[in-house]
Amino acid sequence: MAAKTAQDLVNSSVVQKYIEAIDKDALEALKTAKTVLSSSTVKLYSSTTLGAYKADRDRLDKCLGDFNAAWNKVVFGKAGDSKELIKTYTKYVLALTVLEEANAKHGAMMTAGFAALAATLLNLLASWIAEMHKRCKALEKELKELEKLLKKAKREVTEAKWQTGLNIAVTAVSFCLGPVGWGARIGVALGGVAVHSVIDGALGPSSGSPLGAANTVAGESVELADKLSKGSKKLTGAASAVLTLKMDTDEIGQAEKIVKEVRKKLNAVASEYDRLARATVNWKTDIAKVEKQADAALKTYRSEVKKFKSHEKERQGLLKEFKQWK
Repeated sequence: MAAKTAQDLVNSSVVQKYIEAIDKDALEALKTAKTVLSSSTVKLYSSTTLGAYKADRDRLDKCLGDFNAAWNKVVFGKAGDSKELIKTYTKYVLALTVLEEANAKHGAMMTAGFAALAATLLNLLASWIAEMHKRCKALEKELKELEKLLKKAKREVTEAKWQTGLNIAVTAVSFCLGPVGWGARIGVALGGVAVHSVIDGALGPSSGSPLGAANTVAGESVELADKLSKGSKKLTGAASAVLTLKMDTDEIGQAEKIVKEVRKKLNAVASEYDRLARATVNWKTDIAKVEKQADAALKTYRSEVKKFKSHEKERQGLLKEFKQWK
C-alpha cells in the first residue's frame, strides 16, 4: 500500500488486520504475565529477577498506551506526519517481543515446577548438612577421647596380641577422625546458596545446570557419605577385634579397668559411627532423587522456552505500511 494520507492508512484493511493481530498478542502477553506473577513460583525469585519481569510487563503496558494515543491522533486527523506513530510503534513491538520471551521463560519454569523442586533440594541439602555437622561434631569429640584412651591402654597392656589389636583400633580411629572432622566443619556450607540464586541461574543465559551451584557447595557433604561408609567398616572391624581379645591372668589386675573402658567406648563409638554412615546413604539417596526430578524439570523448562517464536516478520510489515504514509 502506498498511503498518501492519514485516512488512507487508518482505512486500509491490511493495516487494520495488522493492528488487530498485534493488539491481540499484546493483551495475551499481559494476561500471561499476570498469571505467572500471581503464582507461588515467583515467591522464590530474587528481587532483581522479579523486578525485571515486572518492568517488562509495565513497559509493554505503557508502550501499548503510547501507541494507541498516537494512533488515535491519526484517526482524528491530528497527526501531521507518521513520525510519532512510527516511534511509538517501534517501542511497542520491542516491548511486546521482550515480554513474550520473558513469559516463555517464566511460564515454562512455572509449568515444569522447577522452582519448587530446587527449593526442596536445597532444603534437603541444608537439613542434611546441619544434621551432619551436629552429629559429626559430637562424634569427633568421642573419637578424640577414644584415641587418647587407646594410647593409654597401649602403655598399660603389654601383651603382644593386645598391642596388635590396639594398634588396629588406633589406626581405625585416626582414619575415621578425618571425615568426621571434615563433617564437623561443614555446618554453614550452604549458607550462601539461596533458592533464588539457583532460579536466577536457570533463567540466565548459561547452558550449565543451575543446580551446579548447590552441588558444588554441597559436594563435600555428598562425598562425606562415601568416606563415612569406608570408615564405618574399619572402625567396626577394629572394635570387633578388640572386643573378642582375651587377657592373660597376670594382666587383669593392672589393666582390667582400662580394658573395660576401651571396649565400652570403642563399641559405642563404632555403633554411632555406623549409624551415621548408614544415615548418610539414605540422605544421599533422597537428595539424588530430588536432584533427578529437578534436572528433569529443568530440561522440560528449557525445551518449552525453545518453542518461543516472535511474530517479528508480521510486525515489521506494519512498520513498512506506516513508513509509506507521506
